[in-house]
Amino acid sequence: MPLSTLRAVPLDGARDAAFLSPARWPVAPHDRLGDHGYDVFEYAVSGVARLYADGAARPPATTGTAHCTTRVLVVRPVTDEAFSGRVHVELLNPSTGHDFPMYWPDLAGHLIRRGDAYVGMTCKNVTVEALRRMAPERYGDLSLPHDGAVWDLLGSLAATLRSPHGGGLLPGLREPARILATGWSQSGSFLRTYLSEGLHELHCAERGRTVVDAFLIGVSSGGFGPMGYVNVDRHGEMDFDADLRPVGGRLEQLPMDDARRTVRGSRVPVMELMSEDEALHHLWHQRPDSDVPGDLYRCYQVPGRGHESGLLDDSLRAADHAQSHAHGHADGNRAAAPSGDAEAPEDVEAAAPLRHGSSVYLLAAAVENLLRWADGVAAPRIDPIAVMARPGSRLDPDGLDHAGTYALRDADGYALGGMRHLEADLPVARSLRASDGPTTIGTWHREPFGPAELARRYTSPQRLRRLAGERARLLADRGCYLPEDVADAVEDFCRCAGRF
Repeated sequence: MPLSTLRAVPLDGARDAAFLSPARWPVAPHDRLGDHGYDVFEYAVSGVARLYADGAARPPATTGTAHCTTRVLVVRPVTDEAFSGRVHVELLNPSTGHDFPMYWPDLAGHLIRRGDAYVGMTCKNVTVEALRRMAPERYGDLSLPHDGAVWDLLGSLAATLRSPHGGGLLPGLREPARILATGWSQSGSFLRTYLSEGLHELHCAERGRTVVDAFLIGVSSGGFGPMGYVNVDRHGEMDFDADLRPVGGRLEQLPMDDARRTVRGSRVPVMELMSEDEALHHLWHQRPDSDVPGDLYRCYQVPGRGHESGLLDDSLRAADHAQSHAHGHADGNRAAAPSGDAEAPEDVEAAAPLRHGSSVYLLAAAVENLLRWADGVAAPRIDPIAVMARPGSRLDPDGLDHAGTYALRDADGYALGGMRHLEADLPVARSLRASDGPTTIGTWHREPFGPAELARRYTSPQRLRRLAGERARLLADRGCYLPEDVADAVEDFCRCAGRF
């Protein structure tokens, strides 16, 4: 059976009724999408997906099919004149049991100024069922019988979008010139599986053209046990403890030394964007960057940032929490876990992850580097974070104990190397990973410097601003910031620097 084309049925009133509609988030730019020429749409999309068997064959052997109806959330320019021709497809993170966006919140401002379209897809049975429960009149027809349907659904969605009007998902817009696929945390691991199992190549061969032009795998490491590589035939949920160890039994997973855990052999550009947390997990599976045709790869790692930092403040999503009847969920709190039903603490503020001011600028630069590469301009290479293994350390066969790895740090505690940013190169605070937190995904906090320390280091706010401008321009030359973001990045940095 060839890769199917999805049939799209619009769901009414998406701007106000769709779960995760950014128009309901009371903070710029989400709250003024109309002023930017954007609107929100939602569709139920149906198609037939093949199910695949885990094994040695590439691509995997098929075991059957599943008739699926899932939903996609579309945020796009209203007119074709404003459309850049670029579409960003996100597999919405399912780790809290409800769809969770980890791409649009940080990148929204950049996508809007570019004129790009965003498509978020519900990609797992547990999140489809959550939608059905929260709004049966709206989502009652959704059905995803097996989690293994995600591979063909991703290929079908990208192939369907790659046509005039996006196959009904982008009415009034021309055929997209570039499609970027992204997933973050658990759904980032979905993309690792999709590539390593040869499914993207299969889908390209079946369609006779490139299906996805570039892949961005966010905050996911192939070395992170059962979460770093999702078996192609995996279905269902498990409970995990605070260290993300399976509760009540051992989870079947790909052996830690299996070559599929390291992404190789893609003829379209692939970028892995990691926080310092994932860099510690990634040491045993790290590979060199490559410009070799047929193996286009980059890995960018961000020092001083944890797995969850940089996301939209959860308190701004009150409308989503009310719709899901999950006021106590701190979405993203366990973003790497395959479990879909883990409850977060009732006090969302207490559980909220540290916000990372540079995330919006670093992500925008990484995405532009990647898409330019799809257009033929190789992405800059950026040194990885300097991670070492203590003498005698060995790779944990479960991929969950990374106590033997550590990052080399400067005097302020910032890891050396990686995708540099102003907070790391001109510290005005210490960004620290708690030593008593979970051993896998760390708990990070920020300790601002006092007035005396700021004055000792930088003399005055004016001098700090001058130094920040010089450093930001240098980082833009290296591909860490976009030149057009330098002024805003410096302004945000200085505003959060504290009082002298």
